[in-house]
Order: sequence, then structure tokens, then C-alpha cells
Amino acid sequence: MSIQLKTNGEVVASIKQLILLIAVLFTFFPVLIIFWSGLTVAPEILRILLNMFKKGLYLSLGYMLMTILLSIYSPIKTLATRKKLILFTRLFITPKMDGMLYHSVKWRYTVKDKKTIIDLYPNGLIEDTADIGKKLSQYLHENLLKYVESDEKARFIFGASPKRYDGVELLREGISSLTGEYRPNISYEPIPIFDSIFWDFVSEALHMLLIAPCGAGKTIFLIYLAAMILKRQHMVYVIDAKNTSFGKLFRHAGVQTAENIDDIIRLLTALVKEMEERYAKYFSSDNVDIDANYATLGLKGHFLFFDEMLAVLDSASPKEKAEIAKLLGQLALKGRAAGFSLIITSQKLNATDLSKAITEQCQTRIILGTVVSDETFHQATTLYKKDIVTEYKGDVGKGYAITPKSKGLSYIETPIMLSNLNNYKALLKELRDRGTPYGEGC
Repeated sequence: MSIQLKTNGEVVASIKQLILLIAVLFTFFPVLIIFWSGLTVAPEILRILLNMFKKGLYLSLGYMLMTILLSIYSPIKTLATRKKLILFTRLFITPKMDGMLYHSVKWRYTVKDKKTIIDLYPNGLIEDTADIGKKLSQYLHENLLKYVESDEKARFIFGASPKRYDGVELLREGISSLTGEYRPNISYEPIPIFDSIFWDFVSEALHMLLIAPCGAGKTIFLIYLAAMILKRQHMVYVIDAKNTSFGKLFRHAGVQTAENIDDIIRLLTALVKEMEERYAKYFSSDNVDIDANYATLGLKGHFLFFDEMLAVLDSASPKEKAEIAKLLGQLALKGRAAGFSLIITSQKLNATDLSKAITEQCQTRIILGTVVSDETFHQATTLYKKDIVTEYKGDVGKGYAITPKSKGLSYIETPIMLSNLNNYKALLKELRDRGTPYGEGC
């Protein structure tokens, strides 16, 4: 539905007043004639007066029904939203007069799946649509779930906050026990994160940049992502130069883990070599489909979780740092079709920390945590905190995401996971060992 306000509403009000006036006349005129005038009324006239009275009652009832349906108290949410937008426009947006017409903003809105989606076309009357979004959220008494601004419009999505996923439940889904006959096939199904935000790792969203300060829930979230990749029967590699619990957990599960600079360079070199061999084997033929990728060819993906990459680069010599950056750049630029993914994490991020050749390929960007500087937020999301329509709501396991499909900044809450990492040892090993023998196949 759409609303475009070009007048001050006097015409609509006049029409409603006319309907009400006719209803009152049709209702009370017959009553005055029949009951209070004392006149003797002929049967034909009486019949006409009674018909007028009935029509007056119908008009009155229709007027009251129309008033309720077109008010902010309408039981039909789309109509209530329409009225609220009209009133909101008059309260918070100043129209411009051109001759006899008032030019105002244009709204388009839909109510779907318990969410209200409102598009605002400012028409040059509003400079700060983010501020309008904050006021609109307060006026509608609804949570603003998402805000996206483009050249011609701003989109606001309102509704109840979605429920967080249960990460452990998703990991155990389809597994009745940790023993038994469970032989999954390779899966390329996107990994759910929060509400409509998914990690579609068979798209331009393959590479991920995750920024989270200490205590923001990064480790638990990484365990969830890596475990879901194992469940889908793909390969996982971990770089853990700080020797954290995340690296120890996956080493225990039999996942290849690099800890020192030499091992990191060897692992990156091996992945680049394998990627080049895959290109030579599957993508060099003239017969290969132009849109072919590792999923269409039924190949396993290779997912490198590079934890605290900036800490690694800071401890490396200039030569080692250059070599690591070169290898990462190759994986970032050529990894998508061949199925070689980078998941890069850091506690902070400044403009000079990483090469654009790497960061620009990370189309999935997530930032978690309470204490996040404006510069880090901008480098991670390409936006600024002031662009968030509501107040910043980052916390443990809570933050913001940008994906190619989300088309803007989205608030997220990472899946709920058990805090004791020992609970995942057996599960990760089972996920790793079932299906195609881990490390075998292409």
C-alpha cells in the first residue's frame, strides 16, 4: 500500500463532515417530524421518513465504522499504520507549499509475517532519515529491526525481536546419538545466524570478517560456524597463534591447526597450491560451465579460520608479514569459485591494518561486543554508528552484520551455545569423522 500526502487533509476532513451531516439529517429529521412535531403524517410520507431514518442509521454506523477503521486504533493493522503515518508526517515533517498544494513525503508500506516494512521517499524534505526512523519507532511503539538508506528512499522494518537460534540444537539436528548409522552427504545449505541473516558460503558471501573485542562471544560463535561447516562435510583449518581454547578444541577434534609463523605460512602455501590445482583440474577446460563453482561440481569446501590475524601479523617479520599477506590475497581473490574460504577475526580493525585486496573480498562482515570504537565499526561494516537508527545494542553475542543479501546493516544475536567448551569435544569429533572420511575426496 502507499500514501502520498499533497494536501493538508482539509479536503478529506470536509468529505467526512459532509457524510456525518447527511447521516445526522437523515436520522433526526424523521424523528422530529414523526414524534415531536405533532403533525399527522400521511402513510406515504411516513414510509419515506422511515426509510430516511434507516438510511441515516446506516450512514451513521458506516461513518463510525469508517472512522474506527481509518484511525490509529483500527483492528486492521495496515489501516492503522496508514493513519499513524499520516499523523506522523504532520507532526514531524514540514511540507512545502506550491500554489494551492502542499508537497510532502511519500510512504509505501506493507504488513507481512508480523513485520511492518515502511519505505520513505523524502522528496527533498528530509536530510536525516535515520533520525526520522528513531522518531517513527517511538511513535509506532515498535522495535526497529532494520534500516537501509538508498539514493531515493529509506526502508524501515519494524516488529518483535526474533528469537535466538539454539546452536547446540542445530548442530545435533538429524543426529540421534553420537554413535550409530549417520552418513551425511556434502551439504551447501546456508548456515543460519539470526532471523533472516544466513551465511551463504556458496556465494559472494563466502569470505567473512569478524570483529569482536575480548569477551564479546567470538570464540563461541566461531565454534558454532566451524562445527556447522564440519556437519556439512567440508574441510576446516584453524590458525591459532595465541594458543587459545578455540584452537585447542579443534586440535582435539583432529582439525589441522597452525600455531607459529612457519606453520602458518606452510598451511597457507598448501591451501593456495591446492586451490590452484583445483582450478587446473576443474576450471581450465573449455567445456566447463561459465557459472561453475565448487558446489555445482560437488566438491568439498576448504574453510580457514584465521583467529586474531592482526596479532599474527604484528609478531611476524616484515618478510613473513608480506608473505602471509600475499598468500591471503590469493585465497581472497580466487577462492570463491574453487571453494576456499577465509574467516578472519580480530579484536579491532583500523584503516591501515589489512589490505583492501583482502577486506573488500569479505562480503560477510560481523561485529560483536559492547566497546567498539567508531573507526573499528566503520572499517568492519563500512558504516558509522550514527547510521544505526536505534541506539547501539552490541553486547556479548550481540552486534551487527552485513551480507550481500541483507542489503544494509542488520542487528544480530549469535546462536545460543554451551559455555563449557568440553561439551563440544565428542560432538566435533563425530561431525568430523562421519560421512566421507575427513581429508579424503576433492
